Amino acid sequence: MITKILHQIWNERKENAWIFLELFVVSICIWLAIDPLFNITSRNNIDKGYDAEDVYIIDLERYKEKSRKHDTRFEGYSNQEAGEKFIQMLQQIESLPEVESYALLHGFPGGNTASYNNYIIDSTMRADNKKTETTIKYFSCYETENSNFFATYGIADARTNKIIEIERGWDCIYISESLAKELFGTDNAIGKEIEQENNYSNHKIKYTVKGIFKDVQVHTYHDPDASAVFPDRLSPRLPQIILANYDLHIKVKKGTDKDEFEKKFRNEIMPTLRGGNIYCHTITSHAEKIKQYEKMQGITNKYRKNIILSSFALLCALLGIIGTFWVRAVARRQEIGIMQSVGATRATIVGQFVTEATILATIAFAFAMPLLIHYIYISGFAEPIGFHGNGFKPIGETLAWYNKPVPHFLIVSGISYLFIMAVCAVGASLPVAASVKSSPADALKE
Repeated sequence: MITKILHQIWNERKENAWIFLELFVVSICIWLAIDPLFNITSRNNIDKGYDAEDVYIIDLERYKEKSRKHDTRFEGYSNQEAGEKFIQMLQQIESLPEVESYALLHGFPGGNTASYNNYIIDSTMRADNKKTETTIKYFSCYETENSNFFATYGIADARTNKIIEIERGWDCIYISESLAKELFGTDNAIGKEIEQENNYSNHKIKYTVKGIFKDVQVHTYHDPDASAVFPDRLSPRLPQIILANYDLHIKVKKGTDKDEFEKKFRNEIMPTLRGGNIYCHTITSHAEKIKQYEKMQGITNKYRKNIILSSFALLCALLGIIGTFWVRAVARRQEIGIMQSVGATRATIVGQFVTEATILATIAFAFAMPLLIHYIYISGFAEPIGFHGNGFKPIGETLAWYNKPVPHFLIVSGISYLFIMAVCAVGASLPVAASVKSSPADALKE
């Protein structure tokens, strides 16, 4: 039967040419419409490498000199009294029965707030004996004896899968698993050193790797990738103007009534918190904070626009394909009548038209594939992205397997093909099934 249908398609090639061209264009449009939808879905469902379900972010602010609440006693570059007051404020928050852990952070996972700097890896630290300079994105935090960034965000050791017991110090660094492999060629990098040029002197600052953690999602809608954490010890002499640039992240205990806790913190606790000239300005859940960043940076509108445009394109393709095959079925009413008159069943007639439609769509989709491959190549999907160290870092190097270039292309192509096949089957079967209801005489008469 397939051979017979192929012969018929070839014999009617002039009539089928415009349908083929339409299916060719529709195949490209559907692929380009499904691709952003797949991107949004896959990015939302990846393992972010951290757990922020019970995390709140407290924005710290500093009373300016013109404020009536500003206290001149707490000013100065290394004011011991101001630092002690600030630590007392942290201890007050730590003592709350709802609080499980906390961290004083500049930037946070998923928030598009990581910092970047250039670092040097000496040749003695690498298996290939090559000195390397690279850019690393990182989070910096000031730690007290009882705080822990990794515990607050549930970030686990890459080998043991347990929460990292943090070691505090200006020369400590923790790096993610993929960053360890990138810098040193192995994830067994504990004890190795990373150098940084000091902008204020001629000597280099050396940091020692104290632990390797699982990759975390640094930026929203990105896959987890290479990053680092600098956990310095909080000093009472740290200037308040610096502390005001950090945020306090607290993790509440499981089972805590979050609405009640937020209400209690805002109305009862926050007004009593003050560390020198620093005070707690707002408390926001991590999820809400992410939404604020996405909205502020235009990410929300961008993805909404992609969803609306993709949905509209898929709807137009759906209606266009169904309309095309409906017109085609009406034009072949006489052929349907002849098939009925020689004893062809309804299922046989519908099956033949559906098979013709799927064969035409398959050929059109196959012809569209080379053009799509060329498009994603020149648009950068298969190209190196961004400067990283001494060269370009290939896209997909640290992505989840389904977001790497080849699997991503195959998955989106598979979804697009199945969508087209389903629409063609519906578009070809409905008008033919309606035509078959008529008697052969009526079909031949028309």
